[in-house]
Amino acid sequence: MRRTSLAKLLLVLAGLMALGAAPARAAESLVLTCKICTEVIITGKGLPANEEVRVSLVDVANGQEVRSPVVTTTDADGAFVQKVNVDLTQHPSLSSDVWTSSGGVLVVAAHTRFDSPCKPKAATQLPLTGSNTTLLLGLGAALLAAGALLVGGTRLRLRQLR
Repeated sequence: MRRTSLAKLLLVLAGLMALGAAPARAAESLVLTCKICTEVIITGKGLPANEEVRVSLVDVANGQEVRSPVVTTTDADGAFVQKVNVDLTQHPSLSSDVWTSSGGVLVVAAHTRFDSPCKPKAATQLPLTGSNTTLLLGLGAALLAAGALLVGGTRLRLRQLR
């Protein structure tokens, strides 16, 4: 009897502690994406709600700011999406950070590769990787003909052995 009442008391205390615990806050995230070579889409999540923040973009290669910081306000969930005009052919590696209005750093992100057609054509083509389709078609036809001759020859020999 005494054990069950002690167990119930401990369960009640554990439940009260769980109710009193502060809800966990989502981790901050900052993502840079692009769909065209002249625009970066900055997405931030898990930041303080309804707060004005400054977003800066820095070229990783030389450490210089690409443009002046962009001021935006987070929504009730602590998220924002901001489009920034940047020539990604000139600045292919970017670092971004989000600052509060009081100057505290909230989150930092660096991206050296963008999934977009921003690189010059010469940089995206590997040397000596082109294909000669005529040669490949001829080789394929020759291999098919050789296979057909081997199958036909095997059938002919089997008929002669019978």
